[in-house]
Amino acid sequence: MTTASALQQRWRTVVAPLLPDPEPTWQQLATHYNEPHRQYHTLDHVAACLGWLDDYRHLAADPLCLELALWAHDVIYDPRAADNEARSADWFAQQFADSYLTDQQLARVHELIMATVHPHPPTDPDMALLQDIDLSILGADAELYDRYEGWIRREYDFVPEAAFRKGRSAVLRSFLDQAVIYHTAELSERLEVSARDNLSRALGKPSED
Repeated sequence: MTTASALQQRWRTVVAPLLPDPEPTWQQLATHYNEPHRQYHTLDHVAACLGWLDDYRHLAADPLCLELALWAHDVIYDPRAADNEARSADWFAQQFADSYLTDQQLARVHELIMATVHPHPPTDPDMALLQDIDLSILGADAELYDRYEGWIRREYDFVPEAAFRKGRSAVLRSFLDQAVIYHTAELSERLEVSARDNLSRALGKPSED
């Protein structure tokens, strides 16, 4: 089963029952994530995030809102824009305005999507879990992390190399300079060291023991 078909099956099981007419929303979501300029922010990223949620669902107070936020958090992704998270949150609000979700759930998903602006310290455990899942790629094995850096470079292929390196280094350094990258104890134990190794290597500086 392909990633897209597996995700569509999950959508039909988890998300579709929340909408009176779910198919147009699915089509919009899939079309956005399949845009040709995307290399990392694709349905594969969504699938990876949902896989992490499945592994750590027991930590979530509201796994449904977390799942909905993960589905939608990168639905709008323009590398030239600075407001992708806000536009993604607004897309969710528009698509789910007539859903069977409560106003409280709608507001919570919107808040969680906005929390994927990094760095943005989490204000509760579910937000921490969401942010950690979104950043799980930083703690991947070295081979996958290097592929990730390549995907990001291709998403920004309109930026000259020197300017890209300067901007990318600032982003990576902002994570490395944080006291902790991962705020959930379980994910921190699993990913913190490897993430710091990857970031240090990408920045060309020795990692700290």
